[in-house]
Amino acid sequence: MERSYTFKEICEKTGYRPSAVRYYEKEFDLKIERDVNGRRIFKERDLNLLLLIKKYQEEGYSNQQIKKLIGSIDVSANEEIAVTSVGKMEVINGINKSSNDVLLVFEEKFREINELLNQLNQNINSKERDLLLTENMKLKMELKQKSYEIMELKEKLRYERERKKGFFSRLFSKKR
Repeated sequence: MERSYTFKEICEKTGYRPSAVRYYEKEFDLKIERDVNGRRIFKERDLNLLLLIKKYQEEGYSNQQIKKLIGSIDVSANEEIAVTSVGKMEVINGINKSSNDVLLVFEEKFREINELLNQLNQNINSKERDLLLTENMKLKMELKQKSYEIMELKEKLRYERERKKGFFSRLFSKKR
């Protein structure tokens, strides 16, 4: 008969607070059995799964990454998860997966994501460059237009100054 644990025992064995165990039950969609009163009944596989989650967290994996790692392991009711200190995980009496296999999958996915990001960056840079060139041309055209307006205003100002001078002052003024 498989050993079962109380909620308190699980908290002691894993080092998790009760709120964390409840959170991880929801977060990782753990199927924890319950008795007729609704209390959780933890089996050996549940304990092993929580210990595996803790191990991955200590190694720096995010919850999303841990979900994928755990999802690659088929944990049936009679299987136990063994976590060794050299960083390998195995499912005894089930599918064997080493952390190297999982890392290879992650590296491949990482390369694919990196390639897609590079393509997106190139597209964004190209679009940004085109946008900047267009904006630059618009600003140059506006600058040219303003320069013509300034020249026109200067000409009008010079004409008005000449017109306001009296007849004699224009007659005796020095030519420039």
